[in-house]
Amino acid sequence: MAVDVFVVMSGFVTHWAYGDRLQKGELRIRQFYVRRMAGIVLTTYIAMVLSLIVVIMVPEFRNSFMPSALTLLGCFSFLAHWVKPSAWCPAPPSWTIEVLIPSWLLYPFTRRLVDGVDSRAGTPGLVLLIAALHALSFGPLLLLFLLQGFKLTWVQYATDFFWPPSQLADFAIGVVAAALAQKSAIPDNCREEGHREAEETGALHGYSWQGLLADLSFFGTAAVVIWMPPPANRAECETNENALLTHGLALPIAAWLALSVHGGLVARILSHQALVALGKYSFEVYLFQWPLVALFHHVFQQWPLPLDVFMAFLLLLWLLSGVYVEFLAPPLVRHLRASLEGSSSTGYKSMPQNPKDGLPGAVEDGDGLFARADATGSVS
Repeated sequence: MAVDVFVVMSGFVTHWAYGDRLQKGELRIRQFYVRRMAGIVLTTYIAMVLSLIVVIMVPEFRNSFMPSALTLLGCFSFLAHWVKPSAWCPAPPSWTIEVLIPSWLLYPFTRRLVDGVDSRAGTPGLVLLIAALHALSFGPLLLLFLLQGFKLTWVQYATDFFWPPSQLADFAIGVVAAALAQKSAIPDNCREEGHREAEETGALHGYSWQGLLADLSFFGTAAVVIWMPPPANRAECETNENALLTHGLALPIAAWLALSVHGGLVARILSHQALVALGKYSFEVYLFQWPLVALFHHVFQQWPLPLDVFMAFLLLLWLLSGVYVEFLAPPLVRHLRASLEGSSSTGYKSMPQNPKDGLPGAVEDGDGLFARADATGSVS
């Protein structure tokens, strides 16, 4: 389910950060692609190279994990899971980047679809669209599960989870959720100024029935996951009712994101500065975890790691991710964006530097896969 949160949230953040500017022509499609993906792909490559070094250096990993040259080519070109959904790539979490790249590439067209539905049918049309997308995403999986006696095969699970097209609808659900959130949270006289001015009007603060529904969506989603019978092994997780969590809760996840702009207890907690600060490094932590935990496993020869060793791993992981975000990533991403956008771009060079992010326009561009929170933590 966490991956589904990840995918829906990426669609939400992408539309929230880029939708208006693409619609108004303030941002060219090429600039959008560079800003949305350049830093993410760079960080993914770094994590993959580090993982590959660990695999090559440790004989037990080299014998167990070393992919073929053809698979490596597929991993670094973000095509491996198109051919074999269960393929193992260096920095295994990188598969989520591969499944999101098609959604980012298609986003300018998804935005046009959402805007068209909104202009013709308004909020009811967007609600119907989000329901149709969920039926497209979850319907086939649920139907197979019911017809086969409440179970799935491994191939069905892998195809519905790791195969890149399987996540397109959930990303689009996040896009529609962001469109609904913007319609309800930003007054007409604030739309030209954007998110910060809407926040100043109080649209994003306080309690309301929408905020209550957001909290109910969050806690209801958590309750389903916690109260479901835990799988006895990995095979059960991938073949019994747990497999339905790959897409089944996309609607309450989207509802939580869309309604949280009106406030709510969960939104207030997650916008606390301590959590916002952790969220700033969450994408790098997600990608860098594998090579570091593999080294810890090799050094201590225990799995799972003892609690004190695990805490050392966890703290070191966040420290290294923070060092990368604060000191190493900014010059690398600036150089990469400059090279890709070209000298004629009106992109990042003209944008103010955000001291909290270390990347030009990081909040405005939403250039991390997770939302980069601003100084008020209003998007977290």
